[in-house]
Amino acid sequence: MKPGREKRDRISSLPDCLIHLIMSFLTAQEAVRTCVLSKRWKNLWTTLPFLDFDLEEFVYNGVPERRFDMFVNFVNTTLLLREASDLRKLRLGKLRDFKQYHMSVRSWIHYAFKHNIQEFSIKFPLRDSSVPLDGVFNCASLVDVSINDQSNWFFEAHLVTVVNLPCLKKLFLNGIELLQDFVDNLFSGCPVLEYLHLEDCGLGFSTMYSQSLKYLKIDDHEGSHYDTEEQMELIEAPNLLSFCYDQWSYQMGDKLLLKMPSLTSAVIICHDKLQGILTGLSNVQNLVLGGYGIKEQVPGNEELLKIAPFKGKQLKIVKVGFSKSEQSFPQLVKYLQDFTCNSSARINMIS
Repeated sequence: MKPGREKRDRISSLPDCLIHLIMSFLTAQEAVRTCVLSKRWKNLWTTLPFLDFDLEEFVYNGVPERRFDMFVNFVNTTLLLREASDLRKLRLGKLRDFKQYHMSVRSWIHYAFKHNIQEFSIKFPLRDSSVPLDGVFNCASLVDVSINDQSNWFFEAHLVTVVNLPCLKKLFLNGIELLQDFVDNLFSGCPVLEYLHLEDCGLGFSTMYSQSLKYLKIDDHEGSHYDTEEQMELIEAPNLLSFCYDQWSYQMGDKLLLKMPSLTSAVIICHDKLQGILTGLSNVQNLVLGGYGIKEQVPGNEELLKIAPFKGKQLKIVKVGFSKSEQSFPQLVKYLQDFTCNSSARINMIS
């Protein structure tokens, strides 16, 4: 700094909305601590529309109950002293062993509902508590929801009988039991839902239909089996642009019908037969295939005829993941070349 030049706090001179944006990258505990910076910052946190509470931030000396008490007191005090302005985002993170405090969690969620919450995220043992998920699925202001169940078994989403989320565009569910009635209610009650990510959920439904959905991702990294006679038979999404299915144990089945006429990008990583899936990917431009069983699922000539309608006319890039120890991938390359009408399509084998 040149001699005589006065030091200036340029950040403090910014309007509240920009400082709030900067503070949105902080946890709630860090945001509250900014009150000691100057008079300008003393009350800024009380109008912060983004609150991120994480139990792991609270250090304790071998007494878990003390840690929980500190966390509960901090959240309660923060919400009590906060001004009565709208709350855009609330995140309650990593509360795996927090089920005995579920009444406190209920009060925090109700606070968010009363302050026009738009983005809500929770990691909590839902099955072992009375957290009001029915309220989460009936909050008209919500735009983005993330629910991560920390229980040892699926949370029964069918207990939520009414879904009314007219503004919801993005939804992430982990460890949730999904039966047909709930899935039907979900899409009828979320008319503008564009992004859906299901991770390690109990897939107990046969059909999924959405007019608004643009991005669908279904992951099963932990082998989340669900005992049910239902098996996915139809996913119909006329406006879907991207579809990702990544599973390691749950069998999708070769009878699955995909109706996705607008689809341009697909990632299929599984053990299931390919022909039942590929027939629904006729317009994709980018296709990724993978999974330990893929080399065993390469169809013969008779099976190849069954997927003739696929014909990949729009394909530009095909990527196939495999282990270096596998020997039968030349057959897979030939198979891909046979159903790819676009001679300029690039086929990449990735180890």
